[in-house]
Amino acid sequence: MIIAILSSKVGCNIGGLFVNILAYADDVVLLAPSWSALQLLINMLADCALTIDMLCNTDKTVCMISPPKDKRKVVMSVFPCFKMNNLDLKYVDEFKYLGYIISHNKRDDNDVLREVRAMFTRTNILARRFGSCSIPVKTVLFRSYLYLLLWYVTLKVLQFVNS
Repeated sequence: MIIAILSSKVGCNIGGLFVNILAYADDVVLLAPSWSALQLLINMLADCALTIDMLCNTDKTVCMISPPKDKRKVVMSVFPCFKMNNLDLKYVDEFKYLGYIISHNKRDDNDVLREVRAMFTRTNILARRFGSCSIPVKTVLFRSYLYLLLWYVTLKVLQFVNS
């Protein structure tokens, strides 16, 4: 399925590299420079899935259009629905892929806010569980937590930079 979509030569040029599909296990993202190109890739995906007896969940399948940075290059503001197996697919402004929030405006503000909220939640859980511990124990726990958090943030940044 991936090879068929890759070999279609329909997709985006990102930094001189041809990209039209991102896949990890059963999570797939299709990239195309136009509505008709993306509909073609969706049709190819549906056909390939049918060939290997796989189903695409159209309730979880979403479409997103990123407007160009230069507002003068906007061709249309409303697009027809994409279809998969004669079912309309839903448009979204953002979606979660492999734990990251991808936004149509190409900004990661919502993902950063989600991570900050998660950090506060984890911090509150630690405070509640270990609030009655002595200062030396709290210091060791806090340092351990910071090292883990630093490792996690570094990993996320490296994944983002490499993607």
